[in-house]
Amino acid sequence: MTDSFATWKARTDERIAATLRATSDAVRPAGPSHVDLTAPLISHSRGGKRLRALLLLSSYVAHGGDDDDVAIEAAAALELFQTAALLHDDVLDDSDMRRGKPAAHRVIAGIHRNHGWSGDSDSYGAAGGILAGDLALMACQRSLVRATSRLTPGTASTVGELFSDMADLVTAGQYADMRAAAQPLDALADQEQEIVSVMRSKTASYTAEHPLGLGAALAGASAERVATMRDAGVELGIAFQVRDDLLGLTGSPAVTGKPAGDDVREGKRTLVLWRAWTTTDDHGRARIARALGNRTASDHDVADAVATITSTDAVAWCEAQVAERAAAARSGLASADLDARGAGLINALIDRAVARSA
Repeated sequence: MTDSFATWKARTDERIAATLRATSDAVRPAGPSHVDLTAPLISHSRGGKRLRALLLLSSYVAHGGDDDDVAIEAAAALELFQTAALLHDDVLDDSDMRRGKPAAHRVIAGIHRNHGWSGDSDSYGAAGGILAGDLALMACQRSLVRATSRLTPGTASTVGELFSDMADLVTAGQYADMRAAAQPLDALADQEQEIVSVMRSKTASYTAEHPLGLGAALAGASAERVATMRDAGVELGIAFQVRDDLLGLTGSPAVTGKPAGDDVREGKRTLVLWRAWTTTDDHGRARIARALGNRTASDHDVADAVATITSTDAVAWCEAQVAERAAAARSGLASADLDARGAGLINALIDRAVARSA
């Protein structure tokens, strides 16, 4: 199984690199300035777990798919969509780091600052980061068109619609995330379902739901089977996000690639925060409130907020949520009568998604 994952990851990486070379060629008439966008885009497309690509490919195998080239191209499209989402997300969250390196909009802001150009460097960087993300979306479409052009018209239509549904839902989920974080702290106690809805739409949809559904659709599976895979993917995707939120709170920056407690400064609404907020006392809530959503919060205040959160049962409660969601995903897959090898690959990826340190 590990050999399959390593081979698929390498082939997906190669396809992503080839697609971005085509993107660079397409924008070359804009002059040498295009490198300001394409260089950070290419840099941030590298690395990552490629979980989405591997889930798509495993689902494809589980449903009898036999054209690896088509599936790899679709997997590359999915990962390029992920790159676009990260570039845009970093601008919206005003993040400094991504995958252990400066966020793309910070790099572009640095170009402006180093040249002494007119205007505000941070605003320039934010605009550049959005445009780099837009280029990633166009590259994603380039790969998707290449994949669907080799399918029968009916299958191509199904795959295209699924991909579009995913992109629409992620966009709306990103806004829902912003909206939840903008609510006053007094509203946090009543935001559990809103937080789950954000996880389901913003993360689960393109992390597991649609990768599993797309793999099935690419292999020509029935609408009912695609729906079954998507349902299992929703559960897995939410488990993945809860794990991600726990790592954002307590993970090592050297491993996660992001500063510890960054979600606290961003004011991100997560289940672990909600649980801690609703189970601690007024003193604990005051300690959390000093840092939550405060971009200028001191490291001491952030650490104090994190300590308050982890002093409650929130981490253990969220661990139980991860286990429950992962079990639900496995149960859904068990009912689908999948090819044994493909099912084994998907279950191995579930293990990777929920028991990870980065």
